[in-house]
Amino acid sequence: MVFAGREREVSELRAALRGGSRLVRVAGDAGIGKTRLVTESLRGTPSVWGACLPLTEKLPFLPVAEALDALSRLEDGALLDGALAAVPPYARAETARLLPHLQPDAGPEARPVSGQRERMFSGVAEVLAAAARRSGLVVVIEDVHWADSATLDFLTFLSRTGRAEAVTVVATARSDETPLEPAVSRWLAYARGSGHAREIRLAPLTRDEMAEQAAGLAGGRPSPVDADELYARSEGNPFFTEQLVAEAMAGGGRTGEGAGAGRRGALPARLAELLTARVSDCGAQAWALLAAMSVAGRALTEDQLAGVAGLDAEALRAGLRELESRSLAETADGGRHRARHALLAEAAAARLLPGERRGRHERLAEVLQADGEALAAEAADHWAAAGRGPEELRARVAAAREAERVFGYAEAAAHWQRAIELTGAIAGQQRAAGPGEGDFVADVPRWYLRAIDARHLAGNTEGAGILAEEACSRFAGHPDPVVAAAVRERAARFRGIGDVFLGGTVTAGSGIPLLTEALALYDQAPPSADHAEALFYYGHYLFSGEGRQDEGIRAIRRGLAIAEAAGATALIPRMHPLLADDLFLAGRLAEGFAMLSRGRALAESGGDGEACLLIDVYESDVLLKTARVAEAAEVAARGLANARQAGLEAFWTTAILTANVAEALLHQGRTADAAALIGPLTDGPASRDTWIVHMWRAEIDLLSGDTAAAAERQEQIAAIVGRVKHAGWSRESALRAAELRLWTGAPDQVLPAIQPVLVALKSPGQAIFCGSLLTAGMRACADLAERARARRDELAEGDALAAGAELADLAGRLPADPFEAHPFAATIPAEHASWQAERARLEGPADPAAWQAAAKAWEGFGWPHRAGYAWWRCAEARLITGQDAAGALRAADGLAAEHAPLRAEIRKLALRARIPLGGDVPPPAGPDPAATYGLTGREVLVLRLLAAGRTNAQIGAELFISPKTASVHVSSILRKLGVSGRAQAAATAERAGLLERTQG
Repeated sequence: MVFAGREREVSELRAALRGGSRLVRVAGDAGIGKTRLVTESLRGTPSVWGACLPLTEKLPFLPVAEALDALSRLEDGALLDGALAAVPPYARAETARLLPHLQPDAGPEARPVSGQRERMFSGVAEVLAAAARRSGLVVVIEDVHWADSATLDFLTFLSRTGRAEAVTVVATARSDETPLEPAVSRWLAYARGSGHAREIRLAPLTRDEMAEQAAGLAGGRPSPVDADELYARSEGNPFFTEQLVAEAMAGGGRTGEGAGAGRRGALPARLAELLTARVSDCGAQAWALLAAMSVAGRALTEDQLAGVAGLDAEALRAGLRELESRSLAETADGGRHRARHALLAEAAAARLLPGERRGRHERLAEVLQADGEALAAEAADHWAAAGRGPEELRARVAAAREAERVFGYAEAAAHWQRAIELTGAIAGQQRAAGPGEGDFVADVPRWYLRAIDARHLAGNTEGAGILAEEACSRFAGHPDPVVAAAVRERAARFRGIGDVFLGGTVTAGSGIPLLTEALALYDQAPPSADHAEALFYYGHYLFSGEGRQDEGIRAIRRGLAIAEAAGATALIPRMHPLLADDLFLAGRLAEGFAMLSRGRALAESGGDGEACLLIDVYESDVLLKTARVAEAAEVAARGLANARQAGLEAFWTTAILTANVAEALLHQGRTADAAALIGPLTDGPASRDTWIVHMWRAEIDLLSGDTAAAAERQEQIAAIVGRVKHAGWSRESALRAAELRLWTGAPDQVLPAIQPVLVALKSPGQAIFCGSLLTAGMRACADLAERARARRDELAEGDALAAGAELADLAGRLPADPFEAHPFAATIPAEHASWQAERARLEGPADPAAWQAAAKAWEGFGWPHRAGYAWWRCAEARLITGQDAAGALRAADGLAAEHAPLRAEIRKLALRARIPLGGDVPPPAGPDPAATYGLTGREVLVLRLLAAGRTNAQIGAELFISPKTASVHVSSILRKLGVSGRAQAAATAERAGLLERTQG
């Protein structure tokens, strides 16, 4: 196609590429020139292309695999070889899933595992980024409106801002394609709304641009079609223009005035007739090839075309030459051939009779199936179109396995479900068996389990639960106890047993009775990995979700014994952290660390990077709980480095480990360092895989003074964590939310948020870590009591005192004393000191000695923010009791360097008490409204409180002066302002700018 016009769009696309845009979407109607624009814009820039297909059941990662195949041919393979040499070893193995010639042996079939897909994403992204560093490579994905969900997820991963080195992706999409699948609609919305994405929309060509194109198509000679007529008929669509000019030059005589267009984006009626007529004029050989291309919907090799069209080599090439000379076909990348445009393919397909179409689908399915299982999904679609159920069934099973191999879980689930449906449809007609498959009907329960797992791993927890219930209802009475146990276990899991970390129940009621039945059925069979895993899930749920620690550990120990007997080596190191946790809770720290070491040794000997990562999570968490925060940061940082090398960056456990590093840094008062660590990972909204990192990002937002951002993130987290049954995470999330409410002046919202979490605690192991939550609650009660006293609201003060007493009573009724020293919760003494100081503040008056004890306790652990808060309260209490507060306040200010809300309160107190701080900065030079009226600094402070409606007694309490002294200041202010009353003084102060506060 001749390229005309589009100067602005070309410049825009090239500018986006130069500007570092990670995702550029080019949108427009069919035939508008999206591909040609990208081709022209990337002239001179290395690029690899892949295209999506309109398959009923998608072929996962098809365009990504095509792009990698194109990369393997650039520079005779040198670019790919150089990229592979520059990346961690795992990246080659993961890329080989989509480029099998890198590693022919795919390994044994395995059950889908959470996180493996993200490892493949990381590996392929590493390779593409390495190639981009060497050459400026751009990845182009065509027809993303037909993309499979796995490809869409990979494109999001590839372009996200959290990656240090990103690859530029250009995606083309029809704007007239309807209806779109939900996954595509969501991705397009993401592409439009993402800050690092750009969209270029192509409008029709102008009349002059179309005339330029027509002249180019005519070889510089005058166009054989009148320009006005051509523009009216083509509507400025470059492809329509090309076909009209080509037909006129061929002497077809079909260039009369066209009828009006149908719906926007539809082919005008006369052009539809034209395209149909043009494909009808083909010779027999050319028509056979065009029909094959139209049925395929994609580029085919010459061997594939020959197989479908039934032509020998000479006839094949003659037909291809005719199609290309008439602009009906073109040669694509890799020597494959396709129809010149999808609209031509649609016109050709419309000419086929139903029987002809089925025959070509059948031949194409045979050809694709012969090329290997990588194309099984495509073959299955064609078997379905040919009406060949048994053949489609075999292809669906192969396609599901192939989708699992590359972690296309949504696609795998769809294939397994279709296989289940087909088995039911043909069971009474034919027993279909393939190599190694045996009786397909007997395999249906196993297919259900695979479909359930795939749906869950694809993020469709609700759909997985529905399918699990269906499988349980069909096969709970299966004569094989292992099958009957497995379907019960899956149904139980999605009723709330195993989903401790992600939350959510699909079916009302507890799944424990169902899982108990499953475990009894497993006991009737030999030891197996499935039995061991069911015990692990059961024990983990009881331990972490229900607080039934002893029962949970018994189940895990039994699961460990069965795993060892069954040789389920992958499960064994994953059980050690929970066994270690039990020892830590018993106060046996040395034994607990030894258990973690044994688990790590097993994981390392088996080369199990995921298990090592899990142990890093537990070890760093234990070090945090025992107040060894520097060691915790070191262990977690080492784990993150190993995760990077092993391609585990996107795993859920890596998110937890990142959160552990951030927590360790924040405990040390290093807010800026924590922000630098997790900032790039939390630019987007929180999700079920990232919420724990976002929880600490919200804390960083708060500490940095951005309370609005913290509140918005807290809302996102609450929507996710509200379904989580993990006591530790519920507690931590509630604590972060309470801190935000306390620092934003909403103490009345704290107790309703924390009390349900405290009431839900079921075991001593959960209770010993809730001291910080209780202290936050007591702080809220004290804040409310002080506010009530300042307003002389005895009723509100009584309510605050009652709430504090109720909270203390609740603390006494917990499964364990949260303030009794325990080696696994090292900060309990400091937490207890803070609790006691807050209780004294609630009851009044505040006790400086109690706050000093708390401050020194937190200083002993090296936690500056908690110590700084205690010194601030200590200074406040000293001022109230007439003691010297300068030392305490300066100590607080030094410790609050990276805690904006705390420092602001410290500066306000210093201003009110007229205590100079080491970091005070003189106000900027300029007109001083106070000087105009002759007001002193103390009188300005009194005036501001007066304007806020404070009484003399309240002013005195806030400024640590007597009510009589406050009255003297008020009289002086009224005189200097020349007013007779407090209301007039407030109005004058507002107009004069005397109420504006400088930032401390």
